[in-house]
Amino acid sequence: MDWTREMLESIGGKKIPWMIASESWVMPFSKRDYPSDEAKNSMALLHETGRITRQEAVSMLPPVVLEPQDGDLVMDTCAAPGSKATQLSEAIPNGVVLANEPSSGRLNLLASNRGRLGISNMLIMQHDGRHIGRMPKPGVDGVVVDAPCSGTATTRKNRELWRSWTPKVGRSLFQLQSDITFRAAQLLRPGGRMVYSTCSLDPIENEAVVCDILQRCPWLELIRIDAEKLFPSLIYHRGIDDWPILDEAAQIVEFEGEIPRLPGLAENMLNPSQRGMEAPKLSHTIRVHQHDNDTGGFYVALFEHVAERTPEGIARSMILKRQLNREPEELTRKRKNKHTTIPASEETVDEICSIWGLNKDDFAWWQRGRRVNLSNKMVHDRLFEPIVFNNKGDYWPGNDFHPLRIIHVGQPTFTDNKGIWRTRQESLELLRTRLNNGVVEIDSETMISLLKGNAPMREDFPVPIERGSFILKCGEHLMPAWIAARVSLMMDEKEREVLRLKLGIEFEEEEE
Repeated sequence: MDWTREMLESIGGKKIPWMIASESWVMPFSKRDYPSDEAKNSMALLHETGRITRQEAVSMLPPVVLEPQDGDLVMDTCAAPGSKATQLSEAIPNGVVLANEPSSGRLNLLASNRGRLGISNMLIMQHDGRHIGRMPKPGVDGVVVDAPCSGTATTRKNRELWRSWTPKVGRSLFQLQSDITFRAAQLLRPGGRMVYSTCSLDPIENEAVVCDILQRCPWLELIRIDAEKLFPSLIYHRGIDDWPILDEAAQIVEFEGEIPRLPGLAENMLNPSQRGMEAPKLSHTIRVHQHDNDTGGFYVALFEHVAERTPEGIARSMILKRQLNREPEELTRKRKNKHTTIPASEETVDEICSIWGLNKDDFAWWQRGRRVNLSNKMVHDRLFEPIVFNNKGDYWPGNDFHPLRIIHVGQPTFTDNKGIWRTRQESLELLRTRLNNGVVEIDSETMISLLKGNAPMREDFPVPIERGSFILKCGEHLMPAWIAARVSLMMDEKEREVLRLKLGIEFEEEEE
């Protein structure tokens, strides 16, 4: 961490004063306007090796507003590319994050970011956010709904957006935003909290959606965001309860008791006074404008599922529509294939633990093809083992993630390489304090030689070493290695470059 801080400071980075929940930095240049190739390469190296995550500063607001407790089950309904989901995962190391993404292409980006950071308490699932599958009782403890939006608060970095924006853009997204949030609210347990956010400043996508959700979900209550406590020195504004109707030329249309005939405009997009309803406390929500903090803009609202309004003690989606007059029926499980994540066999777990000296009770063990992933045991106990009921009272048997469509579970940690379970580079920090076998101490001279690209014959290696997969250790540095006829590092070039920079190793130019 100290080395990473030094690298950021060397290219002009400064800590964000209002983000006190985690260590966050702001750079004095944009992603497209690096001051030098050195700065560009340094930022890419730190990001790609998982030492930093690059994101818009204000996009860090929703996970902090949610204030998840360690041990919670939290869902991110629109998770890709993953900055908020990984932020949540780091905030609750003993909890679990359900990161949902409907798009296959963006889902792969989400999985890549999880792996880059070595996160083991995340499950990646693929559902349309409006139709996320049922899950075990009592539901999720917290939800972040960072909804698809028009992005009107991103104009500092996306100036061309104003050329294509018209008021109907926000109106076209309103129903999608409301439906995704409604489904999340149905899966939230009594007492749980949900954040709704967008990177838009259009009240149709923000305050109007909040009003619609409060009408559709009478079990929810709007909670005042204590921005002064959470984000001291952040300049922000309170939510509004009076917004105009705009035509396609962005001119104000007078409201005369009837809904104007404008593309996509509906009654639930009008402000409370136009609808003749009592205004909810929209000042409980916050707006951040893109000219206030040298950042982008954002909108955030916080809801709570009031426990007294759901005496059944479970999420609203789990309450039966009617009482069964028969015995519940067992529903068919989803058919498994080679890509399905299943619990690793006892034999596999014992073999890996024997090789690496691990305590199998420290993790839940999962297998997908030739890879074994590790997660905390909460994944098994709260999501995999329990049975799940449908809304008619029938059930899917336990020991299965179905009906959730889970694509990735935990952190890929071991790979079967010709019958030998080798460690993966991105899992070293997860295993660092738990490895009791397979670690070989080497001196700094040997480490530097390996980092320069040398692959000595096994019999010439300074330390006696067997064939197979090992972790080479020099001081605090861990390096995975494969031992055959030669000793070869199993590290990608980016991770090698980090170690070279830390150690001050330079390559000698080859003579022509």
